[in-house]
Amino acid sequence: MKACINRIATTLFVFCAPYIQAAELDWSEAIRMTNEAFSDLNTNHAPGCAVGVIHEGKYIFSKGYGLANLEHGIPISSNSIFRIASVSKQYTATAIALLIEREEIDPDVDVHMYLPDLADYGAKVTVRQIIHHISGIPDYEDGEGPFLKEDGSPFRFGNEDYYTIQEFYDHAKNLNLEEEPEVEFSYSNTGYFFLSQIVENVTGKTLREFSAEEIFTPLNMQNSFFNDNVNEIVPYRADGYRYLDEGKFEIFMTNENWVGDDSVFTSLDDFIKWDDNFYDNKIGNQGSEFIEMLETPHAFFAGISSSSSTFYNGVLPPYAWGMLVSEYRGLKVIGHTGGHVGYRAFYTRYPEVKLSFVSLCNVNNALPPRRINNIRDKFLDVLGVPSL
Repeated sequence: MKACINRIATTLFVFCAPYIQAAELDWSEAIRMTNEAFSDLNTNHAPGCAVGVIHEGKYIFSKGYGLANLEHGIPISSNSIFRIASVSKQYTATAIALLIEREEIDPDVDVHMYLPDLADYGAKVTVRQIIHHISGIPDYEDGEGPFLKEDGSPFRFGNEDYYTIQEFYDHAKNLNLEEEPEVEFSYSNTGYFFLSQIVENVTGKTLREFSAEEIFTPLNMQNSFFNDNVNEIVPYRADGYRYLDEGKFEIFMTNENWVGDDSVFTSLDDFIKWDDNFYDNKIGNQGSEFIEMLETPHAFFAGISSSSSTFYNGVLPPYAWGMLVSEYRGLKVIGHTGGHVGYRAFYTRYPEVKLSFVSLCNVNNALPPRRINNIRDKFLDVLGVPSL
């Protein structure tokens, strides 16, 4: 499922002590451990992952494991294009932030100002609340109301169900709130889809068009985009697969057109440019305050501990603009995970030490957060980050 929030085992960051200078670093053991962590995917007969570790704006490790296409035996490489599922949300939130910066959107007015045909919620729901998943708007993946089939079962939105963007919006706009806004964190893919429609209504451009002009082109991310056309031919795309018994696989793609909560396509070659922008902003007014806004959780999360970044034990990390914010070994950590049909993605940053991990996978059982979290300590050790 796209949310994957209850499976996040990421870390999100905080560091004061000086760390070892790059010229003195020996990454060899950390790289050996990374190869070992993904070794089961390093085959010529199964799908796998593209894995990158970034330090100070450069890949200190970048490798493909497994195949991008099983039918033709095409290996995964740094230019393989993956769907990154809910990791897409930070791009959607950034598009909204750009319009806020231009004063074309007021994040604190009622969302009906921008989407007047939404259901009457009986309460004020704002764009800011939607961004931070505290709006009360239900998640369509929960299978509520208009998203139930005639037999009462929920739509799964895999490769068997199809809505155009307009058809999907016509259903989603009639959903009622699950609870009052700012009562609890409730992850909502529906809300992020609504953000894409807000961009379109405000700018007259689709989220794909707007993000191409304002995000991907300025960052020279030439092979990254919101895919709002499922029939489009995408060069170097890694097909998505589902693991079956006895090491067999089947194609597990989707025919969804809508974007916002999902649907960014990108590669390792492009992703490093996105990572670098958090340190040297090249979009909007190109100021550091823009990045600070993106990394700041809603005031709703004040007082909520950021010491844990996992949902396994029910602890809620604060949610910023499409990114979770927590800490690990005294470091601030920012990131997100994603999973939809055969794709799995994981991106996590430790900004104080300029260290990032990204793993883009094309099989549903890849578990990139678990693999990355199994090797992160070794990289932090190399940087001299103390164990707490």
